[in-house]
Amino acid sequence: MKKRCKFLSSIFENILLPYEVSKKYEEEIIGEFENSIEKGYFHKFISFLDGESIILDLACGDGRHTLKLSEHFKHVVAVDLSYNQLKLAKRKCLRRENISFIRASMFNLPFSQNIFDGIWFSQAFEYIPPDMRKLFISSIYNILKPRGTLYMSVETWMYPNLLDTLRRFLGDLKLFLYWKFIRRKPLIWGEFLYRISIENVSIPHYHVHIDKWTLCKILDKNGFTIKEIDLYDGYIYVLCRKT
Repeated sequence: MKKRCKFLSSIFENILLPYEVSKKYEEEIIGEFENSIEKGYFHKFISFLDGESIILDLACGDGRHTLKLSEHFKHVVAVDLSYNQLKLAKRKCLRRENISFIRASMFNLPFSQNIFDGIWFSQAFEYIPPDMRKLFISSIYNILKPRGTLYMSVETWMYPNLLDTLRRFLGDLKLFLYWKFIRRKPLIWGEFLYRISIENVSIPHYHVHIDKWTLCKILDKNGFTIKEIDLYDGYIYVLCRKT
């Protein structure tokens, strides 16, 4: 248990590193939206809420979606742990007066219960360890208002195509076995590390994947009703409501 706690502590620092040195805006690399599916879910998210809604953009990064959300809702609270990403987001959203920026961990959100009408959580679930998922989902459930809306895009080894699914699954399995049994890291299934280069230094970067069934089960057990869910290009897109 101590080894696991120590590992998680180091991993949380590791996750931040590439974001603290990033100088480019994310949309310069991948576009304003990841793909047409994500863009479609953005419009569905808007349709579930009204213009007077207060929205949490959780793990907002450099504000790729924050600015768009602020164009449709009364107020947006953008949260991220990275100083650098928040600085980029503030610069991008400089002309908008209905956005608040807060530096905080998604594992320790500084909000009271039932204050957000909607939560937008894009491409950060892959940093939530399996043994912390229930705690995380429970915490965002608590800060959502009754009937509040949650959107998530979640990395997975699953694809609509069976061959792509098997290829990604075997890739995840190979990394998991290497880091757990050869490098002796206290991993739980779904977790893996892979090497990335930061300023010409190679470091192991943490990720975790989840399957569609496990995600649905966690959401259901924690009081969410799934309204729409799609699997596309290594991501699970899900829109759900607090019950």
